[in-house]
Amino acid sequence: MVADEKGRRFSVKKENRNTPKNAKFMPLLHIAIRWSTAKKKTSHQTGLQFAILGIAAGIVALIVVLSVMNGFQRQYIDSLLETTSFHVRITPENSDIQTLSQFLRQTPLVRSVTPFVETSLLAEGAENRQNVVRVMWIKPQDLARDAGFCKTLHIPAPLAEKSLENGILLGSEAARLLGTYEGTKLILRGALVSPDEGIQQYEIDAPVSGLFRSGYYELDAGLAILSQEKITSLPTAPAPLVLGVKLKKSEQTDALVAALAHTEGIKSIESWRDYNRSFFSALRTEKIVMFLLVSIIFAVVAINIHYSMRRTIARKARDLAILSAFGTSQRSISTIFMLEGLIVGIAGAALGVGIGIPVAHNVDSIINGVISLLESVISLFYRMGIAKSIPDLRPFSPSVFYIDGIPSNVFASDIALISAFAIIFPAIAVYLAYRRFKNASPLEVLRSE
Repeated sequence: MVADEKGRRFSVKKENRNTPKNAKFMPLLHIAIRWSTAKKKTSHQTGLQFAILGIAAGIVALIVVLSVMNGFQRQYIDSLLETTSFHVRITPENSDIQTLSQFLRQTPLVRSVTPFVETSLLAEGAENRQNVVRVMWIKPQDLARDAGFCKTLHIPAPLAEKSLENGILLGSEAARLLGTYEGTKLILRGALVSPDEGIQQYEIDAPVSGLFRSGYYELDAGLAILSQEKITSLPTAPAPLVLGVKLKKSEQTDALVAALAHTEGIKSIESWRDYNRSFFSALRTEKIVMFLLVSIIFAVVAINIHYSMRRTIARKARDLAILSAFGTSQRSISTIFMLEGLIVGIAGAALGVGIGIPVAHNVDSIINGVISLLESVISLFYRMGIAKSIPDLRPFSPSVFYIDGIPSNVFASDIALISAFAIIFPAIAVYLAYRRFKNASPLEVLRSE
């Protein structure tokens, strides 16, 4: 039996190479737990508690920040995939496009196939207001078949088909910029390249038969949809026809691209990741930088644990010397401190994940609740004559922003990565703190006692 400086006793047996690993590990774990959860509070215990709270705070911050970023990105990506991007874009050769479209629709992975022509035109509205819009030429029946497209535009499929037959579907923000509304005429101007006559200008005028509001400014301010039948009035098509393919599951994109790589009648095929490469690279870089910035919290906590453990190890020099004198190897002693660091990391990770996930899922409700409380207090002050007005405290006021709330999307991979960092940092900090003392001679320590 060995007594430490607090009078606690531990049974320590001389290590034997033939001893099972479990028999070696459990006493070390018991010592680490006793040192970490002693009933009598010490500066070491207080430091560990603050370290656990610091790790938990860092995890909560990371989970909330990343989940909100994921929510905004996911909503925007879904809108792109359902409208202008599609999961796969296929450029067919000069063959039977109808046969290729029917073949793709019969593929088990495919949800919808929408043939379209895409180009940019100069739009002119009321009072000669002009703006460049992205025009998609789609057949009305094909648009009605694409339920995801209509849902993103917040237009019922039958109404979308009817509106496209009668005129132009225009984004609400584009209509505002052009000074147009339903029923007014919109003029579209563009240019064609003809092998015989060179560059030719053309003009199309049609009434605005419907307005859509997807919830994303870029789409609502720059997208117009015309019936593909109007292309027949032009000398030649303004751009090559493209088949926009949507899948039942977006992660099956690579499988479909590989399956269609050698299919006849396909000139080129492009996945949504390749089509939006620069955009998604920017999103990925933003997420990595944000993760590194918030991870500084873990680094600060690890530094505090490091210096706290150095003081603790110095105070426990007598205990460590006695353990060494009874045959405990330096590796086992270092394992005790590593386990103590892991205990701190696991406790902080468990607390942070337990708080962070519910907060991330309800971040919009929490913020709205706090704002409602503040508005109630300010309203009371206003009635009492203390406040002169009641300000709009909403973080995304419709007068300034184009969104209604804060979306969030929690990924299990993010939680696992954050928790791994929270557990590894304290363990490394404790190990580095012990390295300075592991070569100390037990005889010299006990002699000084």
